[in-house]
Amino acid sequence: MFTGGADGNGHLPRPRRPRRGGLGGGGIGAPPGQGSSTVQPHPAAPPCTDYDMAYFKAYSHIGVHEEMLKDHVRTSTYRNAIMHHQDLISGKVVLDVGCGTGVLSIFCAFAGATRVYAVDASDIAIQAMEIVRENELSDKVVVLHGRIEDVVIEEKVDVIVSEWMGYMLLYESMLGSVIFARDKWLKPGGLILPSHALLYMAPITNSQRYHDSVYFWRDVYGIKMSSMMPLAKQCAFMEPSVETISGENVLTWPTVVSQVDCYTIQAQELETITATFKFTSMLQGKLY
Repeated sequence: MFTGGADGNGHLPRPRRPRRGGLGGGGIGAPPGQGSSTVQPHPAAPPCTDYDMAYFKAYSHIGVHEEMLKDHVRTSTYRNAIMHHQDLISGKVVLDVGCGTGVLSIFCAFAGATRVYAVDASDIAIQAMEIVRENELSDKVVVLHGRIEDVVIEEKVDVIVSEWMGYMLLYESMLGSVIFARDKWLKPGGLILPSHALLYMAPITNSQRYHDSVYFWRDVYGIKMSSMMPLAKQCAFMEPSVETISGENVLTWPTVVSQVDCYTIQAQELETITATFKFTSMLQGKLY
């Protein structure tokens, strides 16, 4: 099992993308069947919203996929996890939820999967078909261009893989689609990769960011604009910021505020996350 939020590997974050219409949300691989899925014979497919369409359109852009594939830590960890579970994948049927360029599907084919259903609603699925053909895997990897909630798969699957983790683990809201796929197609005792995830939180300080956002207004091209500083302070941290920080910015050890078990979590659990936590600072500094 590996745990952690998205983009926590020191690499530049992916381009900002709209999140999907519902709330949803991330670690890789523990043994299958530790908690059996709550199987619903015919889970209801949620409607495709305007937010979903914007999300799928964003994922049609090559830059998003290039950024993810160039993240060596992320991609190699998925590959290592798939190969680590090769004995549970070889000869089995796999479903890749949100396949993108098809890299995880191809890893599963390399691990000996008999058949892989690679599903993606964005137009990148068209490129995935070409990549599968280029690697002479068309007899194993079946690319389905459509929402996981809408595609037709005539058999149950032994394994589900998906790269659903987003900013702050849950931001991009893809976990709901994984839950849908699990309840509809995963065999009892099947394997889900990732299987578990932990969301950590820690207070930080970032004096340089504060200085750049606030004190910038003291002198702008020789014009005094200090009157803007109160507004700048108010706005500096009003919205979430996706960026890489160094260890010296973290004021204390992180604590777990949310745990995800992909075998048992239900969609309604993603609507609200409430946690109680306490930190004891190891350093002095402004808290952001």
